[in-house]
Amino acid sequence: MKKRIAAVCAALMLAVPVQAQAMADSEVYALAEEIGGAYGICPELLQAIAWHESRYEENASNGGCEGLMQVSEKWHRDRMKELGVTDLYDPRQNMTVAADYLAELFEEYGEPGMVLMKYNGDSTSVARYGKLGYGMSEYAEGVLQMSAQMEREHGK
Repeated sequence: MKKRIAAVCAALMLAVPVQAQAMADSEVYALAEEIGGAYGICPELLQAIAWHESRYEENASNGGCEGLMQVSEKWHRDRMKELGVTDLYDPRQNMTVAADYLAELFEEYGEPGMVLMKYNGDSTSVARYGKLGYGMSEYAEGVLQMSAQMEREHGK
């Protein structure tokens, strides 16, 4: 009987997913300040993207996108190699790849809404927004609203 109970308990422990601990707001902001400064990107924007993408879960994984900023190795392999990034689950490395990509998008598009829609992989919204004057995607609006709120909280 004791063996059966132990076996059931062990099976239940394996079946219950373990929730990863999210990074603290202050940790993400400190990282965003450092990396954002290096790339000329508002730290609150990086922090807002991290929240929307992973809820600050450094081990988040979804559809081939990994880590804090949900970076896809498939699409950013060359960028990772150029930057010396080997671990997308490392928050610093992940945010560095994301910031490098965002800097490239800002150079190409200039406008934050367009940049965020492209970052989110929403080429259809980018085309509609750019050529047809449609509004921003919910993702872009949400990130920009959160970024603005964070800036107010930081006295900017």
